Amino acid sequence: MFLEIEQTAKAEPPSTAAIDDGSCAARVDRIMAMTHLPATAHVALIGHHTLPSLLAFLRHGCGAVRCLRPDAPSPDCERTYLAWIVDVQSDRELDDALRAARLRVGKTGRIVVEGGCLDCADLNAIYARAVACGLEIVSFDHTANRAVLAAQSPLAMAA
Repeated sequence: MFLEIEQTAKAEPPSTAAIDDGSCAARVDRIMAMTHLPATAHVALIGHHTLPSLLAFLRHGCGAVRCLRPDAPSPDCERTYLAWIVDVQSDRELDDALRAARLRVGKTGRIVVEGGCLDCADLNAIYARAVACGLEIVSFDHTANRAVLAAQSPLAMAA
């Protein structure tokens, strides 16, 4: 019995997603600065492997943080100030995540998309998907490869 458990434990690969509190806190600080949101903002994290970011947002002082999977339905649609798409694994998941984020942030919130979340994702691909969801890029962090999106302004929609 003990031999079977020990062999099973050895067969599992070690976790590659080690929780690094310092880097998660630094990313949260940078995102809150980029989006100009108060420390107590409500946040939705959309993607896979969101626990370290959730803990960092809570330590930062956010009023509420919710994690969502892009491939699973969410029964509520609680309004948030920020939706952060952190780890999607396909173009379909990115489209689902953008639509879910758009519904949650409304007209005044911000959406942050990690540019490196897809192997082939670049700014043009994210831009095309964002426009299809009624979003526009309001800023871009070249160092971290992140795009900040918001609802299209009435002037952008008229053009």
